[in-house]
Amino acid sequence: MANDHIMVNGAGQLLEAIQRAHTQAATELSQEEAARAAAMTLLAQLGGKSVTESDLTFEGGKFVLPKQYKGRVGEAISFLKRWQEQQSTHHNYNKIFRYRPYDVAHATNLALKEAFGTTGVGETIQTMFGPRPPEFVDVPTGVNESVQVPWGTTAFPPLGEDATIEIGYTRDREAGFLGCITVYAPRGVKAQVEGLFRLIEKHLKERSIYRGKALVGGDQLMPTFLDVRKVNPEHVIYSDDVLSQLNANVWSLIEHTDLMRELGEPLKRAVLLEGPYGTGKSLAAFLTAQKAEKNGWTFLFVRPGDNLDDAMRTAQLYAPAVVFFEDIDVVAEAGDPAKVSKLLDSFDGIGAKGAEVIAILTTNRKDKIHKGMLRPGRLDAVISINALDQSGVEKLIKAKVPADMIRVLQYGEIYESFKDFTPAFAAEAISRAKRFAIARLGRKPDFLTTADFVGAAKSLQPQLDLMTGADEEKTTPTLDKALREVVADVVDAVQFVDSDGDEAKVYGPDENVDGVKVDREALV
Repeated sequence: MANDHIMVNGAGQLLEAIQRAHTQAATELSQEEAARAAAMTLLAQLGGKSVTESDLTFEGGKFVLPKQYKGRVGEAISFLKRWQEQQSTHHNYNKIFRYRPYDVAHATNLALKEAFGTTGVGETIQTMFGPRPPEFVDVPTGVNESVQVPWGTTAFPPLGEDATIEIGYTRDREAGFLGCITVYAPRGVKAQVEGLFRLIEKHLKERSIYRGKALVGGDQLMPTFLDVRKVNPEHVIYSDDVLSQLNANVWSLIEHTDLMRELGEPLKRAVLLEGPYGTGKSLAAFLTAQKAEKNGWTFLFVRPGDNLDDAMRTAQLYAPAVVFFEDIDVVAEAGDPAKVSKLLDSFDGIGAKGAEVIAILTTNRKDKIHKGMLRPGRLDAVISINALDQSGVEKLIKAKVPADMIRVLQYGEIYESFKDFTPAFAAEAISRAKRFAIARLGRKPDFLTTADFVGAAKSLQPQLDLMTGADEEKTTPTLDKALREVVADVVDAVQFVDSDGDEAKVYGPDENVDGVKVDREALV
């Protein structure tokens, strides 16, 4: 019954109530069928049925047969039967999309809902082992955002009684994991299936969950998102020279992409940011990510240990894109030729087929970068990010100190005490100046003086000297030296004895033994 609260006082009223319930159910069913029919018509149009199914044409009010069937109606009937059988025969329709798997699953969910609403989406499939309910996967779509999308095989009645749709992935030799859709349905709905594929492609182009977003790492199956809101761009200060180079070599390509294309400027770039700790190389990643998202570029932040090759593949799929790789010296040390070779191969792959990918690399140890990476064609620009200039110091003070606490300051004198500081040390000196003033006055200072900043800078100098003098180099022994050390350890652990079990004489490298020649230089 459509209404559990219907009150009846006799058989006549009960019959009327039942009829109304049946009428309502029939109306709802007819509306659902009409919606499905409209959706199927739309998909057929998208799939181009009018041009693909040319064997039969339905028009007018008469049966019209080709001339060759004149006087051979039986053959025409046989043809129609065969055609009908073919239309009901099930086939697998496969489509591989050049997008990551869960991006395809998300777009498929959108396409199904657009075409059919909630009808038929996520129905249980009957297997030889019993009913199998549809699988849904929680897929991140942004920072602290996710959505449930269908995955695996699901029954899909709108395309036929036994029709199914399977969402999964395949592995492409060059691109890595790609989303794949397999539809099992009658031949008669081939155009509708093709229409569904085109609708999925449309949603991928317009509503991809990865294109134009900031991502972390090189995960091909389910990338995570980078929260670019954590950094206030007004608090990231560089010298005028560094800003000029970042704008020319990186940011102008992102902010003026169409103009660069118009002028024939390549959007494939590899840029190295080098400088000591605390100069703001990592902060440049967040500034670049903010500009990328604002201008429709995909951004991938790759940390040491992440798969750079996978990140490069994702970048080419979702180009234009920026790949930001931190601490490249960890991978590219001259003592690790295998990793260097793989890294160089990844860079060479950036330029393949005119890919619009900017690679930004950072290092604290430029002397550790393999010389093969430094030749033109692999690195287009090297930007040194070091201490701030006077303009940068002034900007940083105004960014860190409330305006009402800045009166008359001698920025030239302050800069002289700050000139050896990286931005991280300069920021600490500014913070320390406020704390010193509070400690001196015992209250919030009305304003900070030049002496406050100079004194704070002097108090930081011992820490700077200690950091500068620290030996941060880690010596990696060569292979032959490492083998010698291993052999020496083994020899030290072995006791030599004669046939009677007594300790035998062991000659050292400086002793002469008859019949034995020792190359003493080779032992050094």
